[in-house]
Amino acid sequence: MSNLLEKNHIKSVLIVQGTFEDVYESAWKKAINTLGIKCEIFYTHCFTLPGLFGRIERRLFWGPGINRIRKNLVEKVRRECPDITLFYQGHYFDQQTIEQIRPLTFVAGYHNDDPFGTRKTMLRYRLLLPALQSYHGFHVYRTCNIEEARAYGVKNVGVLMPYYLPGLDYPRELSNEEWKRFGSDVIFAGHAENDIRVSCITASVRAGVNLHLHGEDRFWKSILPEDVHKKVKPIKKVMGEDYRKALSGAKIAACFFSKWNRDQYTRRSFEIPACRVFMLSERTRAMQDLYEEGKEAEFFSTTDEFMDKVRFYLKHENLRNQIAEAGRQRVISSGHDIYSRMKQWMADISEWKEQMESA
Repeated sequence: MSNLLEKNHIKSVLIVQGTFEDVYESAWKKAINTLGIKCEIFYTHCFTLPGLFGRIERRLFWGPGINRIRKNLVEKVRRECPDITLFYQGHYFDQQTIEQIRPLTFVAGYHNDDPFGTRKTMLRYRLLLPALQSYHGFHVYRTCNIEEARAYGVKNVGVLMPYYLPGLDYPRELSNEEWKRFGSDVIFAGHAENDIRVSCITASVRAGVNLHLHGEDRFWKSILPEDVHKKVKPIKKVMGEDYRKALSGAKIAACFFSKWNRDQYTRRSFEIPACRVFMLSERTRAMQDLYEEGKEAEFFSTTDEFMDKVRFYLKHENLRNQIAEAGRQRVISSGHDIYSRMKQWMADISEWKEQMESA
């Protein structure tokens, strides 16, 4: 990789903000800096209007704030000419904007959701998808997106899997007060989706399992049975340190996969083991490749199997802890951390640049 970096003179990266969470762009910036490469974030949200009007602009990708984002980005790229400009999600930017900066920088993109499946008609993708043909390269979250991205005209496409953050995702020792707040039999932290997660959560709660559910209450309330919602509320998001403490306070961390996004793994697939927490995950081919079933993680395919394994492992603490520790060792030894991912990302970009320059 170092030879490719030297050959293509990659010294600077500009990441164009698309999200609000620090596990994304900020984590990339820190990891890229460790490679000895200057990395800066272009903070898009500061250009939109305050309050309600800003939220409307960011939802519709239209308005004076969106125009300011595009104008200021083009000016910055023209002024600084970063070697790589990465659009993280890229929802705010039309093809015209990409074409304006394309001669000045290698235009890369990444999306951690699924813009290409059944939800591709969503408003959030209306600018991104037509603009893809003007990107030099694009990284997707899952293998099924590779050919789909190419169908939109991107020549260079690669998979970049999610990751854990070594500086954040590690086991926590909880105080007595924290155990009272975070201690649980089973935890799930994620979005509400009307799939197997609803039946598994319902079965657990009705069986008397102490289940902690985190996310947005308004969405969970709409799909959970009333008696179940009553027992698990209040349902609130947990972020940062509280999220890691909530994981560390759980005996079992459930991992469900979004059918909307066609997920075969998710960020939790790496965060949970990194925190040395026993992971009970939906069974997919990808997860079976990542972890040895019954030794580094446990899997399920049906609600009955989920409940059988919840009951079994709640009774077998030593085995549960052995699997949790083995999962942590596997996620570390296999290089699923943000730093390893950024090395892969940079190596892919370097190879694509080399191919372009030699063509």
